[in-house]
Amino acid sequence: MNSIHHLAEVMATEAEIAEKLVDVITQQQRALVACDTEAVVATVDQQQELMIPLEGLEHERERLTRELWHTVAPEAADDTRPVNLSALLNRLERNDAARLSNVSSRLLAAIEKMMKLNQANQFLIEHSRRFVRETLRIVTNDYARSLVDRTI
Repeated sequence: MNSIHHLAEVMATEAEIAEKLVDVITQQQRALVACDTEAVVATVDQQQELMIPLEGLEHERERLTRELWHTVAPEAADDTRPVNLSALLNRLERNDAARLSNVSSRLLAAIEKMMKLNQANQFLIEHSRRFVRETLRIVTNDYARSLVDRTI
């Protein structure tokens, strides 16, 4: 198998895992809204399980990209800077560049969804924390008196 096809497969697998992470983060968001602690814990565990292969694939993608770059741009063989995928695509044949570009777009779309969902989840968590603090402040008269029922 040549480097281009292997790189495309690695990136496609990365995209699949990233899409699974999007689903898990969406489930986590529903669990946060529903105050379902068990589901939140389960989604965190699922995220951690998916991150392990994703990290390995990312390292493999970087290695293959650099290897391919050195093949198509031998003049840059001593360069240790990160390889820009768009620069690599400009040096590949049209079909290979299109294949890598499509899988790259899929991966990027999944990562952007993850980032948006993560931001929304962070907002939900922070809003909930502020709500609880404000509620406690109100019912304790600025924390000046003890709560009657500490099991709230």
